Amino acid sequence: MKYSVLILLILTFSLSKLQAQDYKKDSLQFKIITSIKYKSSNVEHIKLKKVLCDFCTEKQTEQLGLQALKLAALEQDDPKNKMKNGIKILSIYIRLSKIDFSAIK
Repeated sequence: MKYSVLILLILTFSLSKLQAQDYKKDSLQFKIITSIKYKSSNVEHIKLKKVLCDFCTEKQTEQLGLQALKLAALEQDDPKNKMKNGIKILSIYIRLSKIDFSAIK
């Protein structure tokens, strides 16, 4: 009984690892840099610094930037990002399937 449970666990982990590899093959990852300016522990503004993508069209770059600004707004109150005064630089990674990315026009 113990061996059959052990074999079942090993097979489950092996299959999940194979599925994770397929996801990496069929997706694109983008790095977007944003900054959040704090003044007296309050957000003064959130700015898009740069979208790192060599092959994106202007529209795709714009859409990735807008999504990164939304994600930065969600991260602004996270204790690890919050500052009393100053600018916090965030690197945001967005992963999209190739099909979804090509649908952005």
